[in-house]
Amino acid sequence: MKTIYHSILGSGLSALIKDQISNNAVIFCKNKKNIKRSKNFFEFDNIGGNTSIWGGYINLKRHKFLTKDRKYFNFFKNTKLFSVMKLIDDKQFESTSYLSNYNSLEIFRINKKNFKNKILSYNIDKIVVQKKYINLISRKKEFKTKKLSICTGNLGLIEILYNSKLIGKNDKIGFEDGKVNYSLNLFKNKNKNYYIPMNIFEIFIKLFFNKVIKYKIGTKKYFLLQKFSKQSKNYNFTVNDILKYQTNNIRYFLSHHITNLKINGISIDKFMLKISNRISVYNSGKCKKYHAGPISQDIIYNSLKK
Repeated sequence: MKTIYHSILGSGLSALIKDQISNNAVIFCKNKKNIKRSKNFFEFDNIGGNTSIWGGYINLKRHKFLTKDRKYFNFFKNTKLFSVMKLIDDKQFESTSYLSNYNSLEIFRINKKNFKNKILSYNIDKIVVQKKYINLISRKKEFKTKKLSICTGNLGLIEILYNSKLIGKNDKIGFEDGKVNYSLNLFKNKNKNYYIPMNIFEIFIKLFFNKVIKYKIGTKKYFLLQKFSKQSKNYNFTVNDILKYQTNNIRYFLSHHITNLKINGISIDKFMLKISNRISVYNSGKCKKYHAGPISQDIIYNSLKK
């Protein structure tokens, strides 16, 4: 069995960023095209991950703050993957942008062509930590790697840890999340909520075709607002509670942004470090603090770190 130097599990935004800054890596991608839901967890199991569904909104104010970091600034300066495009020009809303295809207004959707390293369509069900290597086990094949970046969603991460017997059914999963719902463009409280406006055309496309190809920029004819509460709440569930899936359907307008993921009160980074210093996690749960609204900028920021 040939040893892989660096393995990346997942094919969403965090996996793509790790791919872009990694040499001699292999990406393991699920090929199921199904959406899993449990509690606050919503995950798309295919190329692009959740970003493929929601279209990579950017909190421009947060993005500008993160550009103070040299790695983050240089990545956006040099990348030919995507550009940051302004979504609206309306002072009544906080500044929201989105990731577009490079030099295009079309919404950036991740596909296989975006990855520079090799992609293998295997569903890695569990891992086994050895002294010098980590074994990656699927139903069809087994792989051996020196370094592992887990870039699956939080639900996928919990599944892998459970299947690997690194956590049990009664272990506690904690995280922060804020409320997300809708309101008409009549009632706004900017002190309590972050809003993303949607026009009627976009609502129609999302309802019947699931994805918008291009946002209509600059219009002020907003019928519906996606509302993110600025105040977060702490949640705690057992692993057993989370692994009881509720439905395979997803609410295409709503997305939860789970942050500050903990296992038995230990942050996910510290928990994984106890297992092995050769395993790292990159997803929204890695974010230490909840920020209302789009989270793509923080996922990119964290993925640029070692």
